[in-house]
Amino acid sequence: MLTRAERIVREGQWDDKRKDVPCYSGFTMNPATLVARGVCAALIGLLLCSCVSSPQTPSPSPSSAPVGDPNALVLGAEVALQRGEYLEASKAYLKAAQNAQDEALAEQATRVAYEHQQWSVVEQAAERWLSLNHTNEEARRYAAFAALHLYRLDQAAEHLSTLLETAYINPQAGFLAMLPQLAEEAPEAAVTSVLQKLIIKYPDLTEAHYALAQAALQSDNLALGLEHARKARELGSYWAPAGLLLARAEMLNGQTDQALETAKAVLEQDNQDSHRLEYALMLMQAGKEEEGRKELTALATSENTALVVERALADIDFQMGNRDSAAKRFSNLVANGRFVYESLFYLGAIAESRGSIEDALQLYGRVTSGEFVIAAQSRAARIKTDQQGLEEGLKHLEEFAATRPQYRIEAIAARASLLANSGDRKGALALLDSALEKYPDAVQLRFARVFQLESTDKVDDAVEELRSLAEDRPSDPVALNALGYTLVDRTRQHREGLELIEQALQQTPDSGAVLDSMGWALHRTGRDEEALDYLERARRRIHDPEVELHVAEVLLALDRKQEARDTFMKAIERYPENDKLKKRFESLESKLD
Repeated sequence: MLTRAERIVREGQWDDKRKDVPCYSGFTMNPATLVARGVCAALIGLLLCSCVSSPQTPSPSPSSAPVGDPNALVLGAEVALQRGEYLEASKAYLKAAQNAQDEALAEQATRVAYEHQQWSVVEQAAERWLSLNHTNEEARRYAAFAALHLYRLDQAAEHLSTLLETAYINPQAGFLAMLPQLAEEAPEAAVTSVLQKLIIKYPDLTEAHYALAQAALQSDNLALGLEHARKARELGSYWAPAGLLLARAEMLNGQTDQALETAKAVLEQDNQDSHRLEYALMLMQAGKEEEGRKELTALATSENTALVVERALADIDFQMGNRDSAAKRFSNLVANGRFVYESLFYLGAIAESRGSIEDALQLYGRVTSGEFVIAAQSRAARIKTDQQGLEEGLKHLEEFAATRPQYRIEAIAARASLLANSGDRKGALALLDSALEKYPDAVQLRFARVFQLESTDKVDDAVEELRSLAEDRPSDPVALNALGYTLVDRTRQHREGLELIEQALQQTPDSGAVLDSMGWALHRTGRDEEALDYLERARRRIHDPEVELHVAEVLLALDRKQEARDTFMKAIERYPENDKLKKRFESLESKLD
């Protein structure tokens, strides 16, 4: 599922979130560990200096440490960290923890691996930590999050079930606290699957159904979201969040009038400003713009909601093409210190659309955290590439990752994309191959590698990697869909591809990407009327040139030539930089007459 930032480009939190965790947290160690860390502090500078002044004398590495000696392993791990050898450092810390009865060392091993996104090591280190202290809630959180990243959903559910019973005042509070944590850590479909496992134990808990409904809506399973939103509302009939969630679920399922009635009923019970704001946005979504704006204007005078309303109106103005108004509103948000990074990104996009490239570059450069950060830095890198050459664009992303190491993997993927878009697909593939040696659990890099393999017509290699991904993540709809689509589109294994896409669709039945894959698979198996239905549904869910291309192809197969031509022409107008659309239209133009 695309983030809001990615869509624009194409057209109670846990304190220890990965993006904010420092490597060393200052916890108390036992004397043995303090000795090891003291040795490290004294020797690392000397070791690094000796690397420069005396190349013949190698510095210690994790692999050269005496087997089973925790102090030596910690020393080697520290040196590896200084060198940027994060996988080796994480493994050395893990080995040290496994060879010492030291809970603090196990904690440090877990934290280091977590910060550097070495999920398999996080899993093992957290389990070691739990073996030394099975009641430690933080260790269990790390174990749960590692399992989520590795798509080991049964293990994740088991750890989270224990946390629900032990880490919170009660399970009700636990579900509400865990939901944003899970959303931060895991793909939406994984969160939904885990919550489905957990709710079996809590069938009569309002908050459990609320959490599952929200996750299901986020993971493009609208019917499941509606089902559990209704159950949450039934169990918590006077709890406003459950009522508003039900209204949102009804809206997303096309029940517009019912959604507005549900929201009105909530306001009759609890007419606070935040609820009125949500109702106003629903009016806008339902096409009742005048009523919605009237409500928003009234709320704009409230101290509680003024800046949230400003954000909503800015977003609406941007989407409607009212760029002057949008820019004024986003600038106001920045001045007031609210939604700053998001607003800077939009302001950069507006400046770029106006041809104010230097202003856009400066604005994108100020987006240094949050949901929009990689989109902003990628656009800044592209601008620098256009102005000064590819090396400057790559340098921009490298320097950004050096100052914001929590985004290191995303920056690598962005560099690979920049290389590929500049015509160096071989270089992009080499970069990803090298990165995966350092970050073997980075799914984002594995998918990026598949894309580059396909783009260079290494279809067999791409299929092999996708099969490996699907084997590692057997219930991941993204992996299933990617493998299924590739088989359908690039091989003769259409039947297997269709079956895989059907499996993905069971989990995310309203995903535009999976609906598009399903439509294309049906077309490739000669079922064009059914294919068109799925493609039209995909078209309503996402705006993507590939979907438009598929719709045009299927219309042509159905001998609806004028509709196919019109679809091509509108898509080319909407996506003028998409060469694939233009080339395919040119190759088919004679058949469209």
